Formats: sequence, structure tokens, C-alpha cells
Amino acid sequence: MPGQPKNTGLRPNHPEAPSGFSYWETKGWLQDLDAVVVGGGLVGMSAALRLRQRHPNWHILIVDRATVGGATTRNAGFACFGSPSELLEDWQQLGEEATVALVKMRWDGLQALRQMWGDRPLGYRDCGAVEAFSDPALFAACRDALPSLNKALGDTLGTRPFTTDVTARDAGLTGLEGVISSPLEGAIDTSRLATALRIQLHRENIGLLTGHEVTNLTHGQGCWTIETSEGHIQAPCVLVANNGWASALLDLDVQTTPNTVLVSQPQSDLHLPSTVHHDRGYVYAREVDGRVLIGGGRHWTCPLEAERVERLKAWAVEHIAGVSRFEVEFQWQGHLGVGASRGPLIEDLGDGLYAGVRMGGMGVAIGTLVGRKLADLV
Repeated sequence: MPGQPKNTGLRPNHPEAPSGFSYWETKGWLQDLDAVVVGGGLVGMSAALRLRQRHPNWHILIVDRATVGGATTRNAGFACFGSPSELLEDWQQLGEEATVALVKMRWDGLQALRQMWGDRPLGYRDCGAVEAFSDPALFAACRDALPSLNKALGDTLGTRPFTTDVTARDAGLTGLEGVISSPLEGAIDTSRLATALRIQLHRENIGLLTGHEVTNLTHGQGCWTIETSEGHIQAPCVLVANNGWASALLDLDVQTTPNTVLVSQPQSDLHLPSTVHHDRGYVYAREVDGRVLIGGGRHWTCPLEAERVERLKAWAVEHIAGVSRFEVEFQWQGHLGVGASRGPLIEDLGDGLYAGVRMGGMGVAIGTLVGRKLADLV
């Protein structure tokens, strides 16, 4: 049944089944829990903080699979709401009203994030973005659609979101058909975002258990048993906020999709003032501390990950001015949560089980609001 746990034979919940945690770990952090949040990224931490506002006396614990950082710090840090080609595709598939609603949710989420933490703690750069076009037909279609996109989104965003006032050369790009500027977008430092959230968790006495992957959920006698890679935990309320990884626990319309991110060696001739999107947002790039960050390419048919890496490097050398070679000094994979719908999935699944997943690659934009809405279901 949709939304129900995918039980895989968890041992019966009874006193004779030891938890797997030590007496001290249980006594100090794991007993008498009121709520467990599965997933310690932006959504999960935002949900836990919202729960604390609503339930000041609750004992709340976040459980996350990552040992260092988490989903938030594997994010590339784009504070975006959709490039012209991406939104044009949404418009064609979903219609004007649904597209405007998606952008409004992302825009409101970005404002909530900035208002909650402040731009300086987030390392927020009000740098704008450009979409880089190598396909002349796609560039012409998006340029022709700008009046309609700007008119439809102007009221939501307070001004027209897209312009053709910037050239590829201005944007530090080369070898393109053209660019469209999106001055309302920006970029953040995701490690600073995660640090700000974790400091607040500590202040609010919310527990954070890292390096523990939740492998199963079962319900009985009014309580959930949360099975982890190190042992089991119990609580009457569980909020699943681990995005695409939720597909291993619950029967929901969400799947996890890996996304490659590369960072180059320092580039002495680099001038990349804005963030960059290409081909409906499937490829993206930005400057980080004098280096090129580039990622994506999941729409390319690449049997081997090494092929995708080489194509990303080649794109940077071909289209980012001043980049004559690209040596990979950092490489990692983030994981997107995607599904049939473009929007997030936020549901009360019954018996004290809730889910807020499927960020669709827009975690920075919508994670804060999704976490709050998830907690508000409880």
C-alpha cells in the first residue's frame, strides 16, 4: 500500500531484544523519545527545529546516515528557483498556473532561509545567475518566451526575473549561442548553512545521531521501532526527511538519483561573477574560492561515471573563459530525490508516521519550508 513501511523482517519488539546501543548511550540520548527525524539535512533539521517551537518539552532526535556533513553539504549551493529553459519545459508540461506555483514555493523558501539565518552566516552571495545556451533552437525558444515568463512571474517575485542585458562575455563564458540573465538568484556556502543549523540544534537541546543509516520501520503498541545500522530506537512519532533515500523505507513516489559534482584546481584567469545553468539546469557551474565547481550531467547517457566526469570537465574548458585545463581536486556525489511530480511530497501516513521528501534538486530553495510543513503535520 502506498506510504506504508517496507518491512524487511525486523526482529520482534520486546524487552528480550536488546537495542544494540550501550546502557549509557540509551540513558543519555535515546530513551523516552517523543519524536525521531530520519534525515539530518536541511529538511530534517528544519523540521526538528519547528517541532521544538511547537512542542517545547519534547525529547527530539535526528538520525542521519552520513558520518560527516550530510545531504546539505553535498549540495552545490545554488540558491535558485528555475532557469528559463527549465521553466519553459514546466510550462509546456504542467501549464502556467502550476509553473508559477512551483516558482513561488521556491522563492518563498529562499526568503525564509535567508530571513531565518541571515546572509552572512550562510555565506550568501547575491550574484545572480545566467543560463548558458549552446543550442540555437532552445535559445530562440526561451528568448521568445521571456515576455510571458516575466509577466507570469513578476507579481510573485516583485520584478521581472529574466533579462537579456548580459552578454556571454560579461558572464565569463564563451563559445555559446547566448545567455539569459536571472539577477534574483544567488549562491550559498552549504557548510556554513549546516553549521548554523547544528548550532541551533544544540541550543534547542535536539539530539543528532550521525553515521546511522535507518534500515527499517515497524509499528506496534502505539510505538515505532526505528532500526538502524547500529541498533534500534523507539518513538511514538517518526518524521521521514531523507529525500530520495526514503524509497528504501516507504512505498512513495520518490527515487534517489546520484548527481556528480567536481571542483577544479585554482584558476588564475577565472572570472565567473554569476552562477551558471545549462540545458534545463541539468548542468550547473559556479566559482568557489577561485576554482570552478561544475556538476550534473545526469541527463547524459554515460555508461561509466568516468565518462560523465570527462564531459563535465570538457564543458568547463569549452565554455568558461580562462579555463584552459581542468584538474579535479574535489569530486563527490550528491543524491537527488525525484519522482513523477515536480513538487515535494509532504504527507501524514498515519499512526504517527510523516514524510517530507522529493526535493527535485531544489533542496536549498524549498528545504526550509518543507521541513516546517512536515513538522506542522504532527
